[in-house]
Amino acid sequence: MIKLGSLLSVLAVLVGCSEKPPVAEHDANIYQTAVYFNSLRPKEDRRDDAQRKPAEILAFAGVEPGMKVIDLLGGGGWYTELLAAVVGDEGHVYLANTPLFLHFTQPQMEARLSNNRLKNVTRVDGEWTQMNLPEEVDLIWLSLAYHDIYVKRPNDPSFEADRDSFFEQIKTALKPGGMILVIDHAATSGTGKEAAQTLHRIDEEFARADFESEGFVFVKSLDILRNPADDYTKDIWAKDIMNKTDKFIFLFQKPMQ
Repeated sequence: MIKLGSLLSVLAVLVGCSEKPPVAEHDANIYQTAVYFNSLRPKEDRRDDAQRKPAEILAFAGVEPGMKVIDLLGGGGWYTELLAAVVGDEGHVYLANTPLFLHFTQPQMEARLSNNRLKNVTRVDGEWTQMNLPEEVDLIWLSLAYHDIYVKRPNDPSFEADRDSFFEQIKTALKPGGMILVIDHAATSGTGKEAAQTLHRIDEEFARADFESEGFVFVKSLDILRNPADDYTKDIWAKDIMNKTDKFIFLFQKPMQ
Protein backbone atom coordinates (compact mmCIF):
# COMPACT_ATOMS: atom_id res chain seq x y z
CA MET A 1 0.00 0.00 0.00
CA ILE A 2 1.31 3.48 -0.87
CA LYS A 3 1.52 5.73 2.16
CA LEU A 4 -0.42 9.00 1.99
CA GLY A 5 2.71 11.09 2.53
CA SER A 6 4.50 9.39 -0.35
CA LEU A 7 1.47 9.82 -2.60
CA LEU A 8 1.25 13.52 -1.80
CA SER A 9 4.94 13.96 -2.56
CA VAL A 10 4.51 12.33 -5.94
CA LEU A 11 1.46 14.46 -6.69
CA ALA A 12 3.31 17.60 -5.69
CA VAL A 13 6.05 16.83 -8.18
CA LEU A 14 3.54 16.09 -10.91
CA VAL A 15 1.58 19.25 -10.25
CA GLY A 16 4.79 21.28 -10.20
CA CYS A 17 5.74 19.89 -13.59
CA SER A 18 2.34 20.25 -15.22
CA GLU A 19 2.53 23.97 -15.99
CA LYS A 20 2.69 24.54 -19.72
CA PRO A 21 5.90 26.25 -20.93
CA PRO A 22 5.28 29.87 -21.97
CA VAL A 23 6.70 29.23 -25.45
CA ALA A 24 6.92 26.40 -27.92
CA GLU A 25 10.27 24.62 -27.91
CA HIS A 26 11.18 25.81 -31.40
CA ASP A 27 10.61 29.43 -30.33
CA ALA A 28 12.46 29.21 -26.99
CA ASN A 29 15.57 31.29 -26.31
CA ILE A 30 18.60 29.78 -24.56
CA TYR A 31 17.22 30.62 -21.11
CA GLN A 32 13.77 29.18 -21.73
CA THR A 33 15.38 26.10 -23.22
CA ALA A 34 17.48 25.59 -20.09
CA VAL A 35 14.44 25.96 -17.83
CA TYR A 36 11.57 24.35 -19.74
CA PHE A 37 13.12 22.02 -22.32
CA ASN A 38 16.10 20.58 -20.46
CA SER A 39 15.63 16.81 -20.22
CA LEU A 40 18.44 16.49 -17.67
CA ARG A 41 16.83 18.88 -15.21
CA PRO A 42 15.36 17.18 -12.11
CA LYS A 43 11.57 17.26 -11.98
CA GLU A 44 11.54 18.51 -8.40
CA ASP A 45 13.44 21.65 -9.41
CA ARG A 46 10.60 22.67 -11.71
CA ARG A 47 8.15 23.18 -8.85
CA ASP A 48 9.84 26.49 -8.02
CA ASP A 49 9.89 27.96 -11.52
CA ALA A 50 6.68 29.94 -11.17
CA GLN A 51 7.84 31.81 -8.07
CA ARG A 52 11.55 32.08 -8.95
CA LYS A 53 11.21 33.03 -12.65
CA PRO A 54 14.67 31.74 -13.59
CA ALA A 55 14.48 32.19 -17.36
CA GLU A 56 13.85 35.91 -16.99
CA ILE A 57 16.61 36.36 -14.41
CA LEU A 58 19.17 34.40 -16.43
CA ALA A 59 18.41 36.69 -19.38
CA PHE A 60 18.65 39.79 -17.17
CA ALA A 61 22.09 38.71 -15.93
CA GLY A 62 23.31 38.16 -19.48
CA VAL A 63 24.51 34.59 -18.98
CA GLU A 64 26.00 33.34 -22.24
CA PRO A 65 27.47 30.12 -23.64
CA GLY A 66 31.17 29.81 -22.85
CA MET A 67 31.02 31.90 -19.68
CA LYS A 68 32.86 31.06 -16.48
CA VAL A 69 30.39 31.49 -13.58
CA ILE A 70 30.45 31.07 -9.79
CA ASP A 71 27.18 30.08 -8.12
CA LEU A 72 28.31 31.62 -4.86
CA LEU A 73 26.80 30.17 -1.68
CA GLY A 74 24.61 28.21 -4.08
CA GLY A 75 23.60 25.56 -1.56
CA GLY A 76 22.12 22.53 -3.25
CA GLY A 77 22.74 23.95 -6.70
CA TRP A 78 19.25 24.81 -7.96
CA TYR A 79 20.66 27.64 -10.05
CA THR A 80 23.86 25.72 -10.81
CA GLU A 81 21.79 23.29 -12.86
CA LEU A 82 20.43 26.09 -15.04
CA LEU A 83 23.68 28.01 -15.31
CA ALA A 84 25.44 24.85 -16.46
CA ALA A 85 22.85 24.34 -19.19
CA VAL A 86 23.26 27.90 -20.48
CA VAL A 87 27.07 28.16 -20.44
CA GLY A 88 27.31 24.79 -22.16
CA ASP A 89 30.31 22.58 -22.84
CA GLU A 90 32.59 25.54 -23.54
CA GLY A 91 31.73 27.24 -20.26
CA HIS A 92 32.09 26.24 -16.63
CA VAL A 93 30.18 26.70 -13.37
CA TYR A 94 31.69 26.56 -9.88
CA LEU A 95 29.25 25.71 -7.07
CA ALA A 96 30.87 27.38 -4.06
CA ASN A 97 29.72 26.86 -0.48
CA THR A 98 30.93 27.57 3.05
CA PRO A 99 30.25 25.38 6.13
CA LEU A 100 26.98 27.23 6.82
CA PHE A 101 25.49 26.32 3.45
CA LEU A 102 26.92 22.81 3.43
CA HIS A 103 25.29 22.21 6.81
CA PHE A 104 21.83 22.70 5.32
CA THR A 105 22.21 21.54 1.73
CA GLN A 106 25.11 19.09 1.36
CA PRO A 107 22.93 16.01 0.65
CA GLN A 108 21.03 17.83 -2.12
CA MET A 109 24.24 19.22 -3.58
CA GLU A 110 25.97 15.84 -3.59
CA ALA A 111 22.96 14.18 -5.24
CA ARG A 112 22.93 16.85 -7.93
CA LEU A 113 26.61 16.37 -8.74
CA SER A 114 26.71 12.59 -8.34
CA ASN A 115 28.10 10.41 -11.13
CA ASN A 116 29.47 13.49 -12.88
CA ARG A 117 25.99 14.28 -14.23
CA LEU A 118 26.90 17.96 -14.66
CA LYS A 119 30.20 17.65 -16.46
CA ASN A 120 30.87 21.38 -16.65
CA VAL A 121 30.39 21.97 -12.91
CA THR A 122 33.06 21.94 -10.21
CA ARG A 123 32.25 21.76 -6.52
CA VAL A 124 34.20 24.28 -4.41
CA ASP A 125 34.09 24.14 -0.60
CA GLY A 126 35.87 26.61 1.63
CA GLU A 127 35.80 28.65 4.80
CA TRP A 128 34.33 32.14 4.81
CA THR A 129 37.79 33.68 4.87
CA GLN A 130 39.13 31.27 2.24
CA MET A 131 36.35 30.29 -0.14
CA ASN A 132 38.84 28.97 -2.74
CA LEU A 133 37.13 30.81 -5.58
CA PRO A 134 38.55 30.62 -9.10
CA GLU A 135 39.73 33.84 -10.73
CA GLU A 136 38.95 35.63 -13.98
CA VAL A 137 35.29 34.63 -13.89
CA ASP A 138 32.70 36.41 -16.00
CA LEU A 139 29.83 36.33 -13.52
CA ILE A 140 29.13 35.70 -9.84
CA TRP A 141 25.59 34.58 -9.04
CA LEU A 142 24.60 35.40 -5.44
CA SER A 143 21.01 34.41 -4.75
CA LEU A 144 19.32 34.89 -1.36
CA ALA A 145 22.62 34.65 0.52
CA TYR A 146 24.15 38.14 0.63
CA HIS A 147 22.37 38.98 3.90
CA ASP A 148 24.15 36.04 5.58
CA ILE A 149 27.45 37.90 5.66
CA TYR A 150 25.88 40.14 8.32
CA VAL A 151 24.46 37.41 10.59
CA LYS A 152 26.40 36.89 13.81
CA ARG A 153 26.70 33.24 14.83
CA PRO A 154 28.54 33.12 18.19
CA ASN A 155 27.64 29.46 18.77
CA ASP A 156 29.49 28.34 15.65
CA PRO A 157 32.24 30.67 14.42
CA SER A 158 32.74 28.61 11.25
CA PHE A 159 29.24 29.66 10.18
CA GLU A 160 29.96 33.39 10.58
CA ALA A 161 31.25 35.45 7.68
CA ASP A 162 33.87 38.18 7.64
CA ARG A 163 32.38 40.97 5.56
CA ASP A 164 35.64 42.56 4.41
CA SER A 165 37.20 39.22 3.48
CA PHE A 166 34.05 38.28 1.57
CA PHE A 167 34.18 41.36 -0.62
CA GLU A 168 37.91 41.08 -1.18
CA GLN A 169 37.51 37.52 -2.40
CA ILE A 170 34.69 38.26 -4.84
CA LYS A 171 36.59 41.23 -6.25
CA THR A 172 39.61 39.00 -6.80
CA ALA A 173 37.52 36.29 -8.42
CA LEU A 174 35.83 38.54 -10.97
CA LYS A 175 37.67 39.58 -14.08
CA PRO A 176 37.74 43.30 -14.95
CA GLY A 177 34.32 44.09 -16.37
CA GLY A 178 32.81 40.97 -14.79
CA MET A 179 29.33 41.04 -13.29
CA ILE A 180 27.76 40.08 -10.00
CA LEU A 181 24.04 39.36 -9.68
CA VAL A 182 22.51 39.86 -6.24
CA ILE A 183 19.04 38.62 -5.27
CA ASP A 184 17.81 39.03 -1.70
CA HIS A 185 14.82 39.43 0.58
CA ALA A 186 13.93 43.09 1.05
CA ALA A 187 13.74 44.72 4.47
CA THR A 188 12.15 47.96 5.63
CA SER A 189 13.81 50.97 4.06
CA GLY A 190 16.36 52.61 6.32
CA THR A 191 17.02 49.54 8.49
CA GLY A 192 20.40 48.79 6.91
CA LYS A 193 21.69 45.37 7.87
CA GLU A 194 19.87 45.02 11.20
CA ALA A 195 17.04 42.80 9.85
CA ALA A 196 19.56 40.23 8.60
CA GLN A 197 20.13 38.93 12.11
CA THR A 198 16.52 38.24 13.05
CA LEU A 199 14.46 38.23 9.85
CA HIS A 200 17.04 37.16 7.20
CA ARG A 201 16.26 40.29 5.21
CA ILE A 202 18.33 43.29 4.17
CA ASP A 203 17.56 46.87 3.18
CA GLU A 204 18.03 47.17 -0.59
CA GLU A 205 19.31 50.75 -0.36
CA PHE A 206 21.96 49.55 2.07
CA ALA A 207 22.80 46.63 -0.24
CA ARG A 208 23.36 48.87 -3.24
CA ALA A 209 25.50 51.30 -1.23
CA ASP A 210 27.44 48.37 0.26
CA PHE A 211 28.51 47.04 -3.15
CA GLU A 212 29.18 50.52 -4.49
CA SER A 213 31.41 51.26 -1.48
CA GLU A 214 33.58 48.34 -2.63
CA GLY A 215 33.99 49.80 -6.09
CA PHE A 216 31.27 47.87 -7.90
CA VAL A 217 29.24 49.87 -10.41
CA PHE A 218 25.46 49.53 -10.29
CA VAL A 219 24.23 48.47 -13.74
CA LYS A 220 20.49 47.82 -13.43
CA SER A 221 17.72 46.25 -11.37
CA LEU A 222 14.83 43.91 -12.10
CA ASP A 223 11.44 43.99 -10.37
CA ILE A 224 10.14 40.59 -11.44
CA LEU A 225 10.24 39.16 -7.88
CA ARG A 226 8.65 42.13 -6.13
CA ASN A 227 5.72 41.56 -3.78
CA PRO A 228 4.17 44.76 -2.39
CA ALA A 229 2.00 42.66 -0.07
CA ASP A 230 5.04 41.32 1.81
CA ASP A 231 5.11 41.98 5.55
CA TYR A 232 8.64 43.21 6.31
CA THR A 233 8.18 42.51 10.03
CA LYS A 234 8.08 38.76 9.40
CA ASP A 235 10.92 36.29 9.19
CA ILE A 236 11.33 34.91 5.67
CA TRP A 237 10.62 31.42 7.05
CA ALA A 238 7.21 32.39 8.45
CA LYS A 239 4.69 29.93 7.00
CA ASP A 240 2.40 32.54 5.44
CA ILE A 241 5.21 34.45 3.71
CA MET A 242 7.78 31.75 2.89
CA ASN A 243 8.62 31.81 -0.85
CA LYS A 244 6.48 34.94 -1.23
CA THR A 245 8.82 37.63 0.10
CA ASP A 246 9.49 40.87 -1.72
CA LYS A 247 12.87 40.44 -3.43
CA PHE A 248 15.21 42.90 -5.09
CA ILE A 249 17.51 41.94 -7.95
CA PHE A 250 20.62 44.01 -8.68
CA LEU A 251 23.35 43.64 -11.26
CA PHE A 252 26.75 45.18 -10.56
CA GLN A 253 29.94 45.35 -12.60
CA LYS A 254 33.56 45.29 -11.56
CA PRO A 255 35.31 48.23 -13.25
CA MET A 256 37.67 47.51 -16.13
CA GLN A 257 40.54 49.05 -14.16
